[in-house]
This record gives sequence, structure tokens and C-alpha cells, in this order.
Amino acid sequence: MSSAVSTEVLSRLPLFAGLSFESLDRLAELLQLRTVAAGSQLASAHQRGDKVFVILEGSVKVQHYTSEGTEVTLALLGPGNTVGEMGLVGPTGTSADVITRETTTLVCMDRRTFKECLQTIPGLSQNLIALLIVRLRSANERIEALSILDVTGRVARQILALAEEYGEPVDEGIRIKLPLTQSDIAEMVAATRERVNHVMVRLKKDGIVSVALRRHITIHKPEALELLVAG
Repeated sequence: MSSAVSTEVLSRLPLFAGLSFESLDRLAELLQLRTVAAGSQLASAHQRGDKVFVILEGSVKVQHYTSEGTEVTLALLGPGNTVGEMGLVGPTGTSADVITRETTTLVCMDRRTFKECLQTIPGLSQNLIALLIVRLRSANERIEALSILDVTGRVARQILALAEEYGEPVDEGIRIKLPLTQSDIAEMVAATRERVNHVMVRLKKDGIVSVALRRHITIHKPEALELLVAG
């Protein structure tokens, strides 16, 4: 499915924030709107990327396989995030597989057109650099957490990180809009699902978090999670 996307929608996306109406109008003509099913592959680690995607609704998993065949989740990305940009501007192409986790709506643009827009639309390249800096900072923080925290601390930190980016205030606390399974969390914190399950049972028993039927985590005591991260 593909059709036009409104300039109002584009203006709310970080990649296009602050751009002129003329620039947004041009981008609206160039971008394609797509809705894809869960389990669709948007990019492959084995092929040079030919499109950049910006998520409007839904979420994707960025994953990598080790030499032993173990799946590692590098990131879960939801609305507002950009996917595939490294494969367009980098010399070596995409470094991981990108798979949709649920029905996902995105806008996309091909490699050649996106590179032309970076050169001709004022502010677009600066927005992309800002997004890449945030992505790099997040990766560095995750590496640090893996090296110094135990499994409980890593799970607490990951829940807080997801809440910071995808949390919304509700009566009971902070609800993470992305659906999350214990396997998702385990792959992000380099632990077994069983270890993560043990941690989540404890967090729920202590009233720190709860999990809805649709796999949405709500944080009731963020300060308790912060204490677990601090050790």
C-alpha cells in the first residue's frame, strides 16, 4: 500500500522537525506511505540498503546474529524513529536485519532521492546527524550497562530507557507504548528468558511494574527501578 502523506504528519517527525513548509511539501510528494504486516523484513545485514523508513505507527526490531547463530536484539524502534539510514549514507550498508514486530505504518524513500534531499533541503542533514548522535549515545549506554550491571540492573535500566522514549503518563504511572515480551527484554540485556522472567516476577510482586494483556509494561515505581540500576 502506498499513497501521499500530509505535511502535518511529517512536521511531527524528528527527521523533518523544523523544516520549511516548502521543504515538507516537497518531501510529501517524494515519500511513500506503506503499511506492512508483522514479520516483514525492511532491511538485511547481507544486502546494501536501498530505502530509508520513518515509523509512524507500530514497531520494528533491529537484530544481529552472532557467529554462533545467537540472535541479539540491538534495538526496538517505534513511532518517530528512522530505520535504514545507515545503509544509505554509510559505506558498508546495513549492519543488521530490521524486522517489523507488529502491523507497522511507515513512510519511505529510495537511496538516491534521500541523498539528494540531504544535499538540497536545509536542515535535513542536521536532523539526521542529531538522530544518529542519539542512537550512538544509546548504544554506548547499553554497552556500559552490560559491562557493569547484573541482570536485575540491566532489566531495570532497559525498562527505564524504553519508558523515557516511548512512555506515556497514565493514572497508574508510566505506560510503555511498545508491546514487550520477556524474550524481547532478554535479547536486549544479554540474559536468558528464564533469568528475565525471575526478575519480572519480582518486580511485579513488589508492585514496581505491571504487564497488561497486550504486553504493555506500566511502571508504578520508577524510583525503585532507578535504585536497582544504581545498585
